[in-house]
Amino acid sequence: MAEISQKSAGLPDRNRVLLESGLLEPETFDRYFEVRAFEPAAEVATCVSHYWVMRWRLPYNVTYRPTEVLPAPMVHAFFTTQGAFVHGVSDGPLSYDTAGTGIMAGIAFKPGGFAPYWDGPTSRLRGGDRIEMAAVFPVVDELFCSQLLQQSEEQIVRTLDALLRSKQAEPSRRHLQLIADAVAAMMREDSPTTVSALAAELFRSERSLQAVFTEYVGVGPKWLLKRQRLLRAIGKIADTERPDLAGIAADMGYSSQTHFLNDFKHVVGVTPAVYLRQLHRQR
Repeated sequence: MAEISQKSAGLPDRNRVLLESGLLEPETFDRYFEVRAFEPAAEVATCVSHYWVMRWRLPYNVTYRPTEVLPAPMVHAFFTTQGAFVHGVSDGPLSYDTAGTGIMAGIAFKPGGFAPYWDGPTSRLRGGDRIEMAAVFPVVDELFCSQLLQQSEEQIVRTLDALLRSKQAEPSRRHLQLIADAVAAMMREDSPTTVSALAAELFRSERSLQAVFTEYVGVGPKWLLKRQRLLRAIGKIADTERPDLAGIAADMGYSSQTHFLNDFKHVVGVTPAVYLRQLHRQR
């Protein structure tokens, strides 16, 4: 198995990399957390982006809530000491409380990659609602999670590989490849700014592209275009002492600063001014 990355490795442009991945408080996260990511087995790689294992060590009597905006419409499975759950595509920030010393593991499914394992409509996974992992894999109970998290990272990855292989999943490689190509195009610096431009780049009609995203991802391509715009705006705000919000809104293609501010607060949970104050306090 190959290790993909280790978030606590202290790389150049560290904060920028973490911000682009959706982590809203990169410096505080880096201080207390270590995340390692691993490639999945070839048999499940069509649907799975990677596995991750996160460990943390916080000072006595300190509780910290990491907050992130998931940058792509990816479903994540979380394995904690209290149990396991699936977190669907979320419009707002994702956060969880941590204290003391702990560990958590997870599966990051590729956009659309959870659909073959899920019997219901993919749209049900939208909104950030948690679904018990046992509803998808009945073997995953509290004992399963407890035993999983006592293993080494390498053993955890092997166990999760085996768990996914235990369920007969029949992914549509053609549709998942189209989704992957669309996501890659939208995450480029020179990404298309409209769904029609994206569809033209992929030699698809808007209608067919929308239909594939609706069935397999649960959100449309417009959702992801908007999400990427906001992540770039977050990076610009975090890098500047006195950000020009009107200029950033215009650069990101918003018709007005008000529209941008409303979107920012909806996704991040606070206004740009409050977010910037929080970053400065942590620094």
